[in-house]
Amino acid sequence: MSMSSEELFVFFLQVAGISKGKADICFQEFRSANCDMEKFSEYKLSKLCKTLFLQRIISRLSKVYDDPSLRKRIESTVDENFPNIKGDLHVHTDWSDGTYPIEFYVKKAEKLGYEYLAITDHSLVKKGIVQMNSDKFLKQMKHIDELQLKTPVKIIKGVEIDINEDGCLDYPDEVLEKADLVLGAVHFDYGKGEVKALELLESLLENKYVNVIAHPLNKVGKRLFYANLNKIVKLAKENKKIFEISLVPDRIEESDFIVENLKDHDVKFSFGTDSHSTKQLELMSLSNLWLDKLNKNSIANFYEDPIEFMEK
Repeated sequence: MSMSSEELFVFFLQVAGISKGKADICFQEFRSANCDMEKFSEYKLSKLCKTLFLQRIISRLSKVYDDPSLRKRIESTVDENFPNIKGDLHVHTDWSDGTYPIEFYVKKAEKLGYEYLAITDHSLVKKGIVQMNSDKFLKQMKHIDELQLKTPVKIIKGVEIDINEDGCLDYPDEVLEKADLVLGAVHFDYGKGEVKALELLESLLENKYVNVIAHPLNKVGKRLFYANLNKIVKLAKENKKIFEISLVPDRIEESDFIVENLKDHDVKFSFGTDSHSTKQLELMSLSNLWLDKLNKNSIANFYEDPIEFMEK
């Protein structure tokens, strides 16, 4: 059963932290406004978002909603049942730029029937207003230990770590080795373009502490990734790296590319919603877009112990 355009509109607003009651009212106003969602977001919806990041989220989701092809794909998928997924491996909380405390995401994971949930807040050391340095990360790990006593959901202690211009990661090795899960991400090319981004991606693939390459095309782009596909695959296999299939709606076409170009190379994958709100965890259902093209045995989220699978 597909979502209607109205239901998807309301769902997107909830992902951006807007209550369902307000979202329902906004849809009526949107229908009367006779404009696209991106424009409506600029003068109305962004003002309802609690944080700058959620404002960015609603702007990104508005562009997706305005694309008929993407909207149709999401409407036909987003309310389907999760296909035996055991957990989400990419989640942000208010320890970095997420919206809610860890407890809220854990409760949502319980409702979704998950066995585990990976908390992977951004490091972003010296790269923005919101950051989680290594000391803060160690404090978060202790907090998770306390929360673990109160829930049957296994809380995986992870981090989405940034790579710096010199190829070093934001945390020292002695901190990274304490983490259960490390997502490596290229968020910056440091003003040097896609060639530098590719160099940083290759460094992440060679780093022994990184488990998963988050949103692999970020800053690198399709053209350069494809041109260096054989080397990227070789490094991933040699170093036991996982490629994330991002379930963020405006990354669907990037995930199409990742699946299409890597599915026949005997590499491993993970699904991640990159959630910054609890509602966003429901985007795991978008995994249905690619399951018919992939072997479930190659996807970490289908394993009771995804970390053990990654390290094999």
